Amino acid sequence: MTRSNLYITLTNGKAIICVADSSSAPEQGYLVESLLLPLLSLSDADEELALLGAHCAMNELRTNATYRYEINLQTKTVEFFDEIYFYKTDIFRKGENLTRRYTIYLSSIENKTL
Repeated sequence: MTRSNLYITLTNGKAIICVADSSSAPEQGYLVESLLLPLLSLSDADEELALLGAHCAMNELRTNATYRYEINLQTKTVEFFDEIYFYKTDIFRKGENLTRRYTIYLSSIENKTL
């Protein structure tokens, strides 16, 4: 199981955080296909929050999260990183940029539908 902390800007500009608790690496497919792609197709903050609430623990971050997604629903962009937590300072930081893994997975599912 892989966890990811999600840092999201809704279409109305409100910033929120939440945690995807399972199968959140792009290659596992679940998070991308069940949450991210449907989320990116919405343009209403209430609908976005409802979808996020069905898939995530809202207003939480996990210290044992493997990944970080930065999702901007105003610009319809997703960035993907390692998530690093420093216990001594209680600070989350983004690590290596892994967005290429996300875009490769998107390309692979687009090629399957053609």
